[in-house]
Amino acid sequence: MKMQEKKDRVLAFLRGETVEGVERKLEVSDWYSPTYIGDAVIPHSDLTSGSSVASPVCKALVDEGVMEMNHRGQYRLAKKEV
Repeated sequence: MKMQEKKDRVLAFLRGETVEGVERKLEVSDWYSPTYIGDAVIPHSDLTSGSSVASPVCKALVDEGVMEMNHRGQYRLAKKEV
């Protein structure tokens, strides 16, 4: 799965939109760990953690100003995106 596709899936998930193959819905303003995000929306093998697949995606989205990270390493949509 390409980085842009991962970004699109993470953003849709955090916005509370339907993501193919995902049954969970989120509260848009809450903070979520990269493990939770990765396990929910980014397909990966059982040998890989959700955090290791989601962290680079979330960090890239923070750099783009679309997401923000708190002091605990949790992520949410940036205020301007909500």
